Amino acid sequence: SLTQGAVAGTLLAGLASTAVADPKKPGAAASAHEQIRNLLAMYSFLLDSADYAKWGALFGEKGTLELNGAVWAQGADGVAKKMAEVMAASSKPIKGITGDHMYRHIFTNTHIAVDEAAGTAEADSYFFVLHVDKGEPPTIRGGGRYSDTFGRVDGEWRFTAKRMNFDWSDA
Repeated sequence: SLTQGAVAGTLLAGLASTAVADPKKPGAAASAHEQIRNLLAMYSFLLDSADYAKWGALFGEKGTLELNGAVWAQGADGVAKKMAEVMAASSKPIKGITGDHMYRHIFTNTHIAVDEAAGTAEADSYFFVLHVDKGEPPTIRGGGRYSDTFGRVDGEWRFTAKRMNFDWSDA
């Protein structure tokens, strides 16, 4: 009989043996799908950590961020500036992953389609925005669907459009 620690160790060892190579290192074998999954993860990590300049860079110079059918911001600098302004205007601005007051953008059920010949891709996902305020239970502030398009910029995948469609929100 395996102990919980042994089971966890076995699972972690299995995960480590199936890790995807770093796509920036020579000989890397990360597929376009995996690179796009990583881009989607970085979207959440950078947004939740309030690193808006790096977050905006995920859009390249021409990418758009759209909200419920309307272009909200365009280009790396425009997207970063718009989000920084919105968050600074909040009654209690998010300052990153502090444990005191933060958001978590959670993706689920992501489907990715890649056209290697064209250097383009599309992804559809559900999302939820979890709000955490120290001393209070976490709350889900909204949810909906992302419909994303991507292109390669200098060999790296970037958003050409990120379309957020809220199905519901309390904001």
